[in-house]
Amino acid sequence: MEQLWGDHFFSPMTKKWSTIPEKGSGRGFCQFVLNPISQLFKAIMDSRKDEFIKLFEELNIELQDELSKDGILPLKLVMKKWLPVDDILLTTMVIHLPSPVVAQKYRTELLYA
Repeated sequence: MEQLWGDHFFSPMTKKWSTIPEKGSGRGFCQFVLNPISQLFKAIMDSRKDEFIKLFEELNIELQDELSKDGILPLKLVMKKWLPVDDILLTTMVIHLPSPVVAQKYRTELLYA
């Protein structure tokens, strides 16, 4: 997980991590997180079904009805199944945001100062 952040590069040829960029290597986060999301977005929006079906298989995404549609709707459905952000966002807010009772104490000072 540490190698996804900062100047850590992964070389697909040697299958090793390095802090020095080599030919064909990319930053870990870009290569393993951003690029797959970007490829999926482009393939679905451009209706390249053969390409996004291959990506679905690589990412273990099972879809039936969504494949027959075009445009933004299948993209939304795919993202909900693959990366369900709603549960993660709610959990993060519950853990990190203060309760209204606690927050009101210091916000009142700012509002009426």
